[in-house]
Amino acid sequence: MRKREKDETELQKRTGRITITAAVVSVILLVGGSLIYLLLQNILNNTTDTRIRTAADEYRNNIWRLVDSDIQILETFGSFLEEEDVTDERELAERLYEANRNNDFLGMAFFGPDASILTEDEKGIWTGADFETLPEEMREAMEDAAEGEAAVSDIYDSKDMEEDVFVVCVPVMMDGQLRGILAAADSASRMRSLFGEDGGNDYSYVHLIGDDGLYRIRSADGKLPEEVTSVYGNPHLTGEVKESMKAAMEKGDSVMYTVRVKGEIYRVFLEPVGMNGWYLFCVNSMREVVGTAYWIITGTQAAFLLILVFLILMVLSGYRMLRNNNRRLLKTAYEDPLTGGCNLPGFLKRLEEVCAREAAFQKENSFCVAALNIHQFKFINEIFGKMQADRLLQQIGQAIRKELAEDEFFGRETGDRFYLFLRQTDQEAVKERIRRVIGESRMAPALQGSSYHVLFYCGVADTEGQERNGELPSRMMTQVMFALDKAGETRQDDVWFYDTQLHEKEKRENYIESHMHQALENGEFRLFLQPKVNLRDGSLAGAEALVRWVTDEGKMMFPNDFIPLFERNGFCVRLDMYMVEAVCRHIHRWMEAGINPVPISVNQSRLLFYEADYPDRLRELVAKYDIPAGLVTLEILEGLAVGNVEELNERILLLQKEGFRISMDDFGTGYSSLNVMGALKIDELKLDRAFLMEISRENNSRQRAVMEMVMVLTRRLQISTVAEGVETEENEELIRELGCDMGQGYYYSRPISAEDFDRRFMNFIPPASDR
Repeated sequence: MRKREKDETELQKRTGRITITAAVVSVILLVGGSLIYLLLQNILNNTTDTRIRTAADEYRNNIWRLVDSDIQILETFGSFLEEEDVTDERELAERLYEANRNNDFLGMAFFGPDASILTEDEKGIWTGADFETLPEEMREAMEDAAEGEAAVSDIYDSKDMEEDVFVVCVPVMMDGQLRGILAAADSASRMRSLFGEDGGNDYSYVHLIGDDGLYRIRSADGKLPEEVTSVYGNPHLTGEVKESMKAAMEKGDSVMYTVRVKGEIYRVFLEPVGMNGWYLFCVNSMREVVGTAYWIITGTQAAFLLILVFLILMVLSGYRMLRNNNRRLLKTAYEDPLTGGCNLPGFLKRLEEVCAREAAFQKENSFCVAALNIHQFKFINEIFGKMQADRLLQQIGQAIRKELAEDEFFGRETGDRFYLFLRQTDQEAVKERIRRVIGESRMAPALQGSSYHVLFYCGVADTEGQERNGELPSRMMTQVMFALDKAGETRQDDVWFYDTQLHEKEKRENYIESHMHQALENGEFRLFLQPKVNLRDGSLAGAEALVRWVTDEGKMMFPNDFIPLFERNGFCVRLDMYMVEAVCRHIHRWMEAGINPVPISVNQSRLLFYEADYPDRLRELVAKYDIPAGLVTLEILEGLAVGNVEELNERILLLQKEGFRISMDDFGTGYSSLNVMGALKIDELKLDRAFLMEISRENNSRQRAVMEMVMVLTRRLQISTVAEGVETEENEELIRELGCDMGQGYYYSRPISAEDFDRRFMNFIPPASDR
């Protein structure tokens, strides 16, 4: 028994040792095998990478040799033109035609200050060619060549030559000066032939793509699967690889990846060509690199023929797909998918084409552009839902299409704005057509059974009296927007034509924007003051600073003329700080003269109030003029607080800490006034004149009750109140009864110049040097 137990124990130990040994050997074999695998994989990668880089270099060199060959031909011909000093346009055209025939180009062109020539072997010669009608790719290459270096265009489909081409351009110099640009169109099939079966080998597949990822030329042997028009559309490349490729192309770097497709490993190499943002997109099957001998042994003539036929079909299919895709892209770029009409770029393109065509044929047919919009379309979205709103837009599109005659078209901008091109300028006829569109649109199924009344407004600009030049399309679009804005001011169906009144508004706004900076430098913005009166004793409690623009010619412009425009273009930030400084300077003048100053309030815009350095700039101003900050009251509008109370309170408390007082202007014009009043840490509340007008109208007891409650709340919150719009003694008595602290309005004084204010209310006549 003991012997058996001893043998079992020994057996267990031996089994354990064998198990451990087997495990160790397994681990060693696993590690060794892994190392050998990694070593072989590294060798495989290096071999594949070397061959793919070599192939890519060969393709890149072939492309450069092809392009350099064309450039050398052009430069030789250009040198001939320089030496011979050919100046006669006809002779130059004939030389160009002969050079084109001798060099097998699809076409050649010369553009200079004295000549513009196009020539094709089969179609002849054109002189006086219009540069703007050339394909965009050709124009861009010629513009690059105008900088003094040879340039090559991207590959594009030439409608005239009925095939894909690329254009090579060189500058022609004369005595160190640019004489013109010489260009030649070469068939893309010559470059495509570099990517055929003879251009590579049996394991390397190379494509030419742009930095946008789209294929320019597909290799006939290309096998990274799926017929896609862009490398980013290939389903076998991961999102991470695609993002890395985009980043590499943005930097102009080359990059190598490994991808697995249906169990087979491929090495993908992206290499810049160094021309036009082109890249070589190279793919290697690692199995095929290793098994080259196998393919040579097992390859047969029949298989080769099948592969050849397959590759030809792939090329034809790829070309057809690329062509169809270009058509789809063009349709997507210029068509509105919702209505089937043009989108805004498409409408502008057609408008420009019409103007260019009529200019080319020296026609001046009259037409108009109309912009049709819906009042408060966002509420239609909210009430009926996006689906029904889209159906309404489709119905409008159908109504417009019914109204269009031959050679008329329409487009839709994102949202509810439609543009119409109409071959009419008679205002009554245009109005009648627009009204028919509106009437038809109101029959939309989306609106049936609803009491919601859709209101439309429309702006129209026509060609009557317009100068016919290249700026006509953009000028008319600007004019039609002016007319649309005017029509939108009414809350009813309205059609407004761009006319003298709108033209004057356009001129006035142009004058304001072109003169505002100089006016600020020249001190044309003047400080006006309107008094605030203490209702308890009738004493002067303060003043509000208002701005008037007095031009060099002595013409005065009021805030309504320029403030809305300044708020749109951001100039209000500079003007507001200018007015704060004017207030500080005026208070300092009072103090320097020994006059007891009164606080002055000054309006502050949203843009300025939230600037990071705003408190610092205010602090610097009161320090510069050595005045107490408490004499400056900063007026803000209620709208600043909408959805932003906490951030606004932080800014208010920061300014109050510096000593400034904060007043909320136009209280009562918004929808959240009581909430805002309770939440904001303001010092003063200015009641909009609409409050007083409502109370005064037929003894409005409900509005009076609201006013009384506001007064109770402000006293409890220790906020002083100012009632605006006091125009009569009855108004003053009313606000005094309600418990308002101060009154402001024409009953006391209109806004007057700071000098008149000093004489009338401060008993102060400033020295002549200060006036």
